[in-house]
Amino acid sequence: MRVALAGLLILSVLTGIGLIFWHQEWKFSRPTPIPAGYSSLQRGDSVSKTVLASLEIGEEDQAFIHFYNFDCPCSRFNIKEFQNLVIQYGSKVKFLAVLETVERNESEIEEFREKYSLGIDVHLDSEGVIASELGVYSTPQAVLIKNQQVYFSGNYNKARFCTTQNTKFASIALSAMVSDKEPPVFPELASIAYGCELPANGNTDTRIDKFFNFLNL
Repeated sequence: MRVALAGLLILSVLTGIGLIFWHQEWKFSRPTPIPAGYSSLQRGDSVSKTVLASLEIGEEDQAFIHFYNFDCPCSRFNIKEFQNLVIQYGSKVKFLAVLETVERNESEIEEFREKYSLGIDVHLDSEGVIASELGVYSTPQAVLIKNQQVYFSGNYNKARFCTTQNTKFASIALSAMVSDKEPPVFPELASIAYGCELPANGNTDTRIDKFFNFLNL
């Protein structure tokens, strides 16, 4: 009897974990809802002087802006891809991390620096102002700037773990930018945001999301 009950308990736990993983995969395989009043920036659009000043991006800078959220599983899955880009292009491009949060404070900047040791500028965007000005409403996302204009804005990859080589949109765009080429023409998939809604847009974790955050997945 005890063996049977133990078996049922283990089966119930495994089923529950399976349902959690299914929920996460389903949630993040769908486009992120577009917030009300959303205004996009297209390739070639000029970037707000206010944003350029706040991020200390000069006229001659080629910049790569990475939007990150500690509470977003997709951001954590994606960070290795960003790290690799910093290592490969850090001598040629000004890399910046913009942290999206509403509950934390300046200590989050130090947390990011200590955790990832990238040696790049980190900015806190607690009210989502920078993201809004650059047309970003989800994490992880990347915006590339050249001549103070948008060179690329969109996804890192169509694959959640950034493993599909021919759809590494941000990486391909970055390679073209440092080679002084015209921005690549990507399919619509490159610009349809996937991942987590920004906290500033009213996104709140579900209990399942908090469980995954607890596991640091």
